[in-house]
Amino acid sequence: MIYMLLILILVLLSFIFYLFIQNNKIKEEHLTTKTKLQSILFSLHKKQQLLNDKVIISTVYKSNYSKDMKALGDEVVELQKVFIDIISNRNYK
Repeated sequence: MIYMLLILILVLLSFIFYLFIQNNKIKEEHLTTKTKLQSILFSLHKKQQLLNDKVIISTVYKSNYSKDMKALGDEVVELQKVFIDIISNRNYK
């Protein structure tokens, strides 16, 4: 009976040792995965900041372009009016 208990204790101890080793492996894998995830998140954060900067630049450019094109269009209309006035004055003389 004692031998059976001793064998049972040895089996349980070996099982506990095996679980301890497996737990350490899982912890190591978790740490490496966590480190990789942190580096990926850092990289994605940098890319997001870069894209936000590009969006801001694009928005400013679009706004300035619209203003400049409106001003240019107004000047073209003014020049057309001046040319029409010059042409009409020549026709009447």
